[in-house]
Amino acid sequence: MSKFFWQIFELTGLSIFRLLFSWNFWVIVILISFLYRREQEFEQAVLGYNRASLLYKVVESSIAGLVGGYIVSLITLFFGIVVDVDSFMYLWYIALILALINPRYLCFSYAAGIISVISLIFKRPAVDISGILVIVAILHFVESLLIFLDGFRGAIPVVIERRKKEGIFSTSGAYLMQRFWAIPMVIIAYNYQTAAQVVKIELFEPSWWPLFKPQNLLPNTMLLMTPIVAALGYGDLAVEDEPAVISKKSAGILSIFSIILFILSALSYKIYTFKWVAALFAPIAHESIILYQQKKQKEGDSIFEAEENKIKVLYVEENSVAAKMGIKPGDVILSINGIQVQKEEDIERIFSDAQIYLWVKAVDKRGKMKELYYQDYENGIKNLGIIVITKNVKPNYEIDTESYFVFIKSIASKIKRFLFNKTN
Repeated sequence: MSKFFWQIFELTGLSIFRLLFSWNFWVIVILISFLYRREQEFEQAVLGYNRASLLYKVVESSIAGLVGGYIVSLITLFFGIVVDVDSFMYLWYIALILALINPRYLCFSYAAGIISVISLIFKRPAVDISGILVIVAILHFVESLLIFLDGFRGAIPVVIERRKKEGIFSTSGAYLMQRFWAIPMVIIAYNYQTAAQVVKIELFEPSWWPLFKPQNLLPNTMLLMTPIVAALGYGDLAVEDEPAVISKKSAGILSIFSIILFILSALSYKIYTFKWVAALFAPIAHESIILYQQKKQKEGDSIFEAEENKIKVLYVEENSVAAKMGIKPGDVILSINGIQVQKEEDIERIFSDAQIYLWVKAVDKRGKMKELYYQDYENGIKNLGIIVITKNVKPNYEIDTESYFVFIKSIASKIKRFLFNKTN
């Protein structure tokens, strides 16, 4: 068994290394670069500068994706999940098209659901439904790990207007979180018909291996370790709390989703009905999670909610005076150097002349009072280095959950009118 484990580690690393030089990998990297470029432009508009270069973001996410791809490959090879690689390529192409429509659709749940349902209805293309769905489940589990560790990085502070109740609007701060990962990985493939470099599997195989394989797979079918590239994307809006807190909650929900999808996909190998169940569950459950989170974004409580006559901290620049003092997002600043502050103009007035000493009274997001101190007799202090939320601040980002249902609502409305008119 130890020989089996060692061969998996060795062959996975070798195959992924070769994949880094393939055109498939670089197509995904270029797509991710394009998406991060759009994010850079928005960050420039909001902050007036970019905190990290485009190259840094792409390299950082590529390294995280490389680690994620290695984990996916290890799980796939350990359990022996055999997939028709041509079926997986359908996911690749559909996901690319969906990503161009909307970046948040850079998710294999939607692509897997679409191609699986089409195959179930029309019997064309002949897709290995169970195989691709179980791989998608593993990808989402690894995605939950990436979100937990990496999802909050580079979050952009924004100001939004929320409709908490009918006719009641409120201004709030939030953080726009977007991360994209190229996932170079290895799957166990059969019916392989493309030209990429592959490795024939010659392992010391346990009696139970491979555990997941199509029923029509012949005993003498040659299995190949096939390097492929997947793409994962994460998009969320941190309204209730700081990005690190929200991304960890999202990671927890996504991990539960991935485990359920894995179970349904595993059952679909033996029970045909579960092919339908898993195929529909993947996109519907994933979209339901997104819409539930968006509903909370609009209607839930927020530590960044604007309040009358209060200065609330939304964002603290790295290495700024505020960061060195210990001011945190969600803090309400009560006074600076004994002067009460209730508007952003009050802070500007204090720093119209450089200060050499600061004494700040604030209340943190849990309601605890704190007093903070800072001094710089040599250079003086010209600002705190924060972005604040007040009642008069204008929104610079719009959230809209209903736009995703405009087409569906339009069709439903026409059907309703047709039935109503027919009845009368």
